[in-house]
Amino acid sequence: MKNDFERDFNLGGSIERAISGQYELKAGAVFQEAWKQTIKHFMSFSPAIVALILVQLAIFYIALQLQLGDPSIILQAFQDPSLLNDKIFQAIFVANFSYEVVSAPVYAGISLMAMSHAAGLSTKSRHIAKGLQYTVPVIIATLFSLVLQGVVSMILPFLSMYLSLAFSQSILLICEKKVPPLQSLLLSLRAVNKKIFVLAGIYIILVLMFIAGAMFYGIGLIFVLPFFFHVKGILYREMFGIKLKIVASQDHGSDDSSDGDGDGDNHNNTPPSDSDKPNKNPEVFDA
Repeated sequence: MKNDFERDFNLGGSIERAISGQYELKAGAVFQEAWKQTIKHFMSFSPAIVALILVQLAIFYIALQLQLGDPSIILQAFQDPSLLNDKIFQAIFVANFSYEVVSAPVYAGISLMAMSHAAGLSTKSRHIAKGLQYTVPVIIATLFSLVLQGVVSMILPFLSMYLSLAFSQSILLICEKKVPPLQSLLLSLRAVNKKIFVLAGIYIILVLMFIAGAMFYGIGLIFVLPFFFHVKGILYREMFGIKLKIVASQDHGSDDSSDGDGDGDNHNNTPPSDSDKPNKNPEVFDA
């Protein structure tokens, strides 16, 4: 005889607390935890990061090829500035826009993995595909965000940087809270505005880390990229909270243990030492 027990709970903040500004962020604590998560999950998370980069590079290359025919023209233009023209700049702009929009679901999968690490859960590289189920809303949100940033950048470049920060949590709101695309942008903006100076400071440090990581042939980016995603996951947890589910099983007269809710790969193979104690599965990742 087996009795199952399930209970939902919220880890961290909530939407209500986020938009009212009732959450606390300490840059030092966020960076310290993000670094620990980066080291802990480095081997399992890095392949997903590499996959994202390869997807983005492929999209960027294809977009350039469709417009210019031969992307090597860009390299020739940098060697000989006289070859630079509006067509090349336009091609680069469109290619950059294309890879950000098309790769958004993969980016969402990476973000979900980092968010799960912030919640104490383990992931596997294949979980990068978790973002694909939100392809349409994620692409819509990314498209609106980029268009708005492009429009305001023509007025004042600083506003574009502000919107990039303001919309930074919209993707996870779509995937974790199932918020509609446009509403996710608004919620993210409202929540970020409540702690704009702290968040701006955190992202400025991240930008400086990217610059430092890009030096020496970009070797430092091996650590900076996963660190960046873990910072975002921790910020999301503190601002909006993460909904988790505890699944426990209680067996009577049987040695079979029950695995928790998730994607079917999180099995608890340790038999309970005491039949009166529920057997909990600590690793659940079910976006």
